Amino acid sequence: MGVFDKLFGGSGKRESVAVESPPCPHAVLMPRWDSVEDMGNADKVTRFICEACHEEFTPEEAREFQQEGSVAERLVYQDAAEESNSN
Repeated sequence: MGVFDKLFGGSGKRESVAVESPPCPHAVLMPRWDSVEDMGNADKVTRFICEACHEEFTPEEAREFQQEGSVAERLVYQDAAEESNSN
């Protein structure tokens, strides 16, 4: 038992609390190509990588994320989840 525990009545047993982090909104997806010659050509993108969590997505999955309003909805959901975790 430490000095501060003795002074402030801390107990030897501490409970650990698991905090679940909200899902990544995948707001910024960076395109990747297999060859240098294909770079810059949107039709030849082979995969997308999320800048925040580094998860990889196929072009089809990236199109779903990039739909209009979709990013804003995911960011609002993430903000709400973070607020509920902090309370």
